[in-house]
Amino acid sequence: MGINSDSFDIAFTEVKKLVDKFNQGIKHYLSPSYNETEVRKDFIDKFFIVLGWDVNHDIQQDPYQQEVKVEKTQDNQKRTDYTFYLFPNFKDTKFYVEAKKPSQNLRNADYYFQTIRYGWNSKTPIVVLTDFEEFHILDCRIRPDINKVIDGFHKQYYYTDYLEKEKFSEIYYLFSHESVTADSLERYADSLPKPKGKASEKGFVKIKLQTIDEEFLEYIDRTRESLAKAFKKNDENLGSEELTEATQRTIDRLVFIRFLEDKLIEQDNYVSEFGKSNKAWIDFITACRRLDSKYNGIVFKKHFIDEQNFRGPELNEFKNICNEISHLNSPYDFNAIPIHILGSIYERFLGKVVHATDKRVKVEEKPEVRKAGGVYYTPKYIVDYIVDNTIGKILRNEDSTPLVPMLPRGNVKGKTPAEISKLRFADIACGSGSFLIGVFETLLDYHNKYYQQHKAQAKKDGCIEKDGIMVLSIKQKQNILLNNIYGVDIDQQAVEVTQLSLALKMLEDETTATANDMQVLFHEKILPDLSNNIICGNSLIGTDILSGSMFASEDERKLNPMDFETTFPEIMKNGGFDAIVGNPPYVNIENLDDITKNYYFNNYNTCVGRTDIYIVFIEKALKLLNKNGLLSYIIPFAFTNQVYGTLLRKYIIQNYKINEIVDTSDYFIFDSANVKNIIISIEKLKKSKSLTTVKRFLNEDSFVQQISYKYFKIEQDNFLSLKDCRLETKDLIKLIPIKEKMHSLSVPFYKICLIAYGVRINHKNKNIGKDYYISLNYKSGYKHFCEGKNIDRYYFEQYGWLNYKPTEHYNPMFPELFENEKLMFINVVKDRLRFCFDNEDTYNSHTVINCVRIDKLKNANHISARNILNESNLNFCKNYSYYYLLGILNSNIINWYFVNFLSESLHFYPNDAKNLPIKEINFQNETEKQAHDKIVQLVEQMLESKKQLQLIKTDKDKTYYERKCETLDNQIDSEVYKLYGLTEEEIKIVEDKNEGK
Repeated sequence: MGINSDSFDIAFTEVKKLVDKFNQGIKHYLSPSYNETEVRKDFIDKFFIVLGWDVNHDIQQDPYQQEVKVEKTQDNQKRTDYTFYLFPNFKDTKFYVEAKKPSQNLRNADYYFQTIRYGWNSKTPIVVLTDFEEFHILDCRIRPDINKVIDGFHKQYYYTDYLEKEKFSEIYYLFSHESVTADSLERYADSLPKPKGKASEKGFVKIKLQTIDEEFLEYIDRTRESLAKAFKKNDENLGSEELTEATQRTIDRLVFIRFLEDKLIEQDNYVSEFGKSNKAWIDFITACRRLDSKYNGIVFKKHFIDEQNFRGPELNEFKNICNEISHLNSPYDFNAIPIHILGSIYERFLGKVVHATDKRVKVEEKPEVRKAGGVYYTPKYIVDYIVDNTIGKILRNEDSTPLVPMLPRGNVKGKTPAEISKLRFADIACGSGSFLIGVFETLLDYHNKYYQQHKAQAKKDGCIEKDGIMVLSIKQKQNILLNNIYGVDIDQQAVEVTQLSLALKMLEDETTATANDMQVLFHEKILPDLSNNIICGNSLIGTDILSGSMFASEDERKLNPMDFETTFPEIMKNGGFDAIVGNPPYVNIENLDDITKNYYFNNYNTCVGRTDIYIVFIEKALKLLNKNGLLSYIIPFAFTNQVYGTLLRKYIIQNYKINEIVDTSDYFIFDSANVKNIIISIEKLKKSKSLTTVKRFLNEDSFVQQISYKYFKIEQDNFLSLKDCRLETKDLIKLIPIKEKMHSLSVPFYKICLIAYGVRINHKNKNIGKDYYISLNYKSGYKHFCEGKNIDRYYFEQYGWLNYKPTEHYNPMFPELFENEKLMFINVVKDRLRFCFDNEDTYNSHTVINCVRIDKLKNANHISARNILNESNLNFCKNYSYYYLLGILNSNIINWYFVNFLSESLHFYPNDAKNLPIKEINFQNETEKQAHDKIVQLVEQMLESKKQLQLIKTDKDKTYYERKCETLDNQIDSEVYKLYGLTEEEIKIVEDKNEGK
């Protein structure tokens, strides 16, 4: 997006007027009597108005649709003076501005520390500190340290710099409204230096770039371990579960108290006082009991750590912990940390437990987390999208999924608060509560907007006036939580954290005054009791598992069975939940114990074979919805096509309405998780000729901004006609005619070749250098050997030598599968299919799939070979050259066919390869035979060029052969397109990078 030069010129003219005004009264403006309120009104407000921001809200009068939030009181050092957003996203701060009066020196460690804390805690990379006389841009990527905060990559301007076009343009093209809209801040942050470990050797301060969630997670992990050891030191009898609970409850309380302090809901600074006291633990427990009488909620609920006979932690260690997190020393600003970031931190925190022996304490991952490869927190933009398309849709009375559901909304024309009070929303695997926080946030936003437009109703329903606008009272927020929000998780720690997160969200905009009013007016505690809303239990296993069984108490406790009819009787009696959202666990059912596994197989109709637990969650969630209910989950992309999901896909297509499928498989949503995803949104009530909207986002930015994505609509029942009821996310209207054309001219690959895995090797005994099965050096009687990692298109490398003898450790395939000319391909796909040719009788591992022409197996004495020989026309097979097959299989069109119609884009199985359409050749037709031979000739040249490429040494020769291979590749593709009769338009569809290559 370009920036309007006229806008800059106008701004430059206006800023010169401000500089002239400052010059004329500079003596007054620099005097101590000229305060911050005055400089904001006279200069700073006007400076940002010049930059295009509606600081005075002359245009954006709706208090919930304002891009500049201005803190009205200047005596509050815990809230920044200006917060800037971009319409319509008022959840994510673009940048902060902290104001000071001109008589003070801005280059001050305390000012820098205060200002950088705002940005760092809210994950905003840069902030501004200004008194108009000076304008400082501060780097907030680094954990603020009062002793080092002046150092770093900061930039500053003097007010006379505003008169220089070049220097003012640096500010304008970074902070003006139109520049921020064009992502100027993101580009600037990306351009900032990224110090390495040796930065200190070059004269720079050694720093570590670390976001608030990474740093705070490390901090509470350290604190948990220190606290657990401190508890154990005072009482060696404490076991693992007691230590896990005690440490979490103590940390939760400290975090909550610091939140109350920084939000100014509590005026006293409790935690710093604990750090000074010689009876710190007693003071902590006393304060918690006092706070419980005021706040209620799970965090201060009486616990065994409150008992007099509980010895508590070692005193000095607890004092150190309190000192470190206190407002005096901590870099954490709990007023600035968004609640969803705290949630992401806690989600990972929950993945570990305290393990204790008689003398020692260790924090380690839970077994189920270790098996799953870690804890993956759902990004907020995914949570927002899912919640908006379910809860938001219900609140707005929308009948169908909007094409762009996150467009700005105007007047509220949906349900009334009275109607909303009857709605029930749930996450039945809630974890730390990220989705429920999103639901609560959506409900709060909707109510606030509704009451702005219905002032009389607002007063009648108990809203209070704050800064000239009507806002929800604590009592109303309590009722929303109790009426609308429900959650279940099998982990008690998760339940506790979810309740804590919802409590923090409820108090986010409160003050001491509003909290006190709640007690005075209603004589009630501030936080609602969520023990009947957020439940610890097993969403998938009911108490029927206990019937007639004699479980050991420990086994029963681990299973934690729960019936929704008993736990949520009113909801289930009225038909079920109005919406269920979330990110269910992804766990291979083979990793579960036999009791759990058998229960799923016996109680869930769509749970079959080597399935995954998220399948069971979807079936259960659908059963829990009322007749008009909505379900939206983020799940693995594999659900769209894998065999284990066939029954559930068919069940959903036939009985429900799939509103939307969002395909994000072109990028990884979850850091470090090797899984591609979709979002599926399902409506309980199916309508005739239901249409499904399919969207495809190529990266996170296009998703977040809802731009540059592909979409189409398809009649839902069309999915039933696809193999295994596949939920196709490519535009079938364009793709299927090409597929049908290919099939009409082709023979399936299995008619020509036997296709089978290589040798399954016991990798535990695959020790190189020892006399097991694989050697890197030649040994008499050993066979040529390679693995999948050694295979590329048209080329492979020998990995070593295989001792091919049947043993108890692996089950060898028959020799003729390997001791033959053959094609080989790797079964893990990175960016495209990879086939190569072998004429050296190479053996290979289970990561390789072999394709042997059927006529080559006529002497094989093996059941697989005999069966296929009996059913095959050997004369038909032998006419096809391996080179012809290799050219077809490595072509763009076969890669396109695979990605779009056979498998998800990570794995390639023998059954997939069997159905690849190989262009049939009538060898009696001279034209077709010449086409076959043309491809054979080109592939021969390709194989020779690939061979030479491995041998050459000079860069010049390497460039030559790389270019030659690329040219041959294009020529082969061109010939293959001709074989299948593709038009120019169809070739464009196949070669569209966004359509599955």
